[in-house]
Amino acid sequence: MKKKISALLVAVLILSVLSGCGKKEEEAYSSPSFSNGSKTDADASEEEDEDASLTDALLIASYSDATVSDASKVDELTATLTDAPLMGVRTEKVYYNTLAEFKITLDTEGWEFYDAAEVATATDSTTDYINNLWYGYTSPYDEGTTYAAIAYHNESGSSIIVSYVNPTEYNMPDYSAREYLEMAAGKYEGLKVRTATFVGDKYEILDVPDEQSNVGRRTQFAIKKEGLIVVVTFTTNNDYKLEDAVRFISPLYY
Repeated sequence: MKKKISALLVAVLILSVLSGCGKKEEEAYSSPSFSNGSKTDADASEEEDEDASLTDALLIASYSDATVSDASKVDELTATLTDAPLMGVRTEKVYYNTLAEFKITLDTEGWEFYDAAEVATATDSTTDYINNLWYGYTSPYDEGTTYAAIAYHNESGSSIIVSYVNPTEYNMPDYSAREYLEMAAGKYEGLKVRTATFVGDKYEILDVPDEQSNVGRRTQFAIKKEGLIVVVTFTTNNDYKLEDAVRFISPLYY
């Protein structure tokens, strides 16, 4: 079991070091890694929703009960995304994640998505590899960690990263999103994983304040879907607020 857990340690903290005003990251990301190899079982109280200090702001920023009055718009979007690759699809300013059913809309000046070549550079892979993933020619089930989208703010260096972790590749298929983030929390002092409703679903949340992170405030949302742990990592710095970045993400259908 220790060997299995150690193998899974290579997959947790997404180091979104998009630092420097207006500059894209020039060095490849460090390999994501766990710092704590122990597996803990959350007690019943930890599994309940918590009224975390960040939760209210996130819910207000990211989700409402708004509905689309024209049902045909929902039908049209559904038809368009029905055959989308597992990694999702992207236009110039919108990324659609069909696995966890959310979208990221970059409707504020200064935010852009990395293209395949830029993601390849940031993750120390190749453009062909990223394109094959994005277009569905290869599968995230064949890898330990894959990257579906990276958005960055060219003034503050803040970023949003959507990644998938496949526990089966680390011989731990039953590993949950909560256990994944609890291992990440082990490297920090006094931090705990919280459960909250986010974009209409139950997510596990790890919020790392900037004083405990060398890249700015890092907030990770994780949920397990179809055997994959979908991780959305917000890194905000240089006075850019988390609430402002979270507003870009919303439920896929509404």
